[in-house]
Amino acid sequence: MDPIGTEPPAAANPDEFGWRVHGLLDNWTGKVDNKASIVLAIESAAFAFVVTQTAKGKVFADPGGVGAWVFRLGLVLLLVAIALALLVVLPQLNRRKSTKEWAKNSIYFGHLRRWDPDDLAEQLPDQAAHQREQLAKQMVAMSKIAWRKHIWLQGSLTALAAAVVLLLVVAIA
Repeated sequence: MDPIGTEPPAAANPDEFGWRVHGLLDNWTGKVDNKASIVLAIESAAFAFVVTQTAKGKVFADPGGVGAWVFRLGLVLLLVAIALALLVVLPQLNRRKSTKEWAKNSIYFGHLRRWDPDDLAEQLPDQAAHQREQLAKQMVAMSKIAWRKHIWLQGSLTALAAAVVLLLVVAIA
């Protein structure tokens, strides 16, 4: 079993296995997008709270000396966390590559959108031998996207945790 706890079921042939893994990649990408959406909402609320607490007489109104630098660093880390969470949910369409390679592919929607339906219908039977290669390319591309999204989410959560610690130090001091 893999570290995430989901393992593709045994497949009768490599093509079936490939499509099952493709489905899992889609699932993992959707899950990280959902997590990032939740984290982004929390980070946005934290940012709004901090901004409201900078008014005169509030906890972050006038941190002096080292406190001012700690506050600024905490605020910058909070903004970095927000930016990383936004990167996770930002659609990754690979426009340049998709524009160049669309006529050789029939799996990714960025390629399919350029096909004429009649031309695609004629091409599909001829694609049987080429399909495994296309599927492998799509699996690698999706894996890179999923990995990048997970790394960005980890960075976002790390920056959020550091920002909260720094802002709490300023609030308590």
